[in-house]
Parts: sequence; structure tokens; C-alpha cells
Amino acid sequence: MPHQIVEVSPNIEKMLDMEGLVQALHQCAAKQEALALGGIRTRVYTASHTMVADESGDFGFIAVYLRIAEGRSMEVRKQMGQELMDCLCDYVDEQLGNAPLALSYEIQEIEADMRWNRNKVPEFMRERGSSS
Repeated sequence: MPHQIVEVSPNIEKMLDMEGLVQALHQCAAKQEALALGGIRTRVYTASHTMVADESGDFGFIAVYLRIAEGRSMEVRKQMGQELMDCLCDYVDEQLGNAPLALSYEIQEIEADMRWNRNKVPEFMRERGSSS
């Protein structure tokens, strides 16, 4: 059930190829051994009303939240988080250079007793011969 939720300030869409950002983060997550490919989802939301720092409009942010089920060790989560944060930073730096942006990546664990879901994607992936 790993979900990457990307929240961006409105000015980011004018500065950055959002489809490329989603692809880069999704592919990086797919390479993580601790994440099941069939459960990964990556999506972007633009915050419609924001203020950053001195309210000048010159600054922006990208905040990524990876929501995962419990069960991975602290070491695995830290390594995964660092690799995903590096991916975010590398993509932004390649596209924008030294831009006045705040970037963050956070891993959030969801308690098993407080999660309900149904996912038929892995079943369909198996039928197609894709790895899950």
C-alpha cells in the first residue's frame, strides 16, 4: 500500500515538469525492495492557497509523504527515505539548479488496525505476467 503523496506550492507547476517529477519519484519507489510494486501509487496535489516565508511569492515547497503499512525496520525506512529524498533533490536540482524551494520527504506508518483497503492491481499484474 505504499502511497507517495506529493504536495506542492502553486508556483511549482510553472517551474517544474510535474509529470517528470511523478515519474522520477515513482520509479525510485519501485526500486525499493521493501515496497511492493503492485501497491505503489504516486500522486501530486497543488495547494491552492499558500504562504511561504516572507509571503513575497518568490519561494515554494515540495513536501512528499510516503504512507506505508507497519512492519519495516527503522534502518530500512531510513535508507528508503534517504534514497527517495535524494531522488527528489536530484530531480529538482537537475531541472531548476539552486532554486529557493523547501523540499521535504517524510515516511508515515499506518497502524494495521486503522487501515482498510482492497487492491486488485497485483492480481491483474500476475495475469499479465508483470512482477508485483
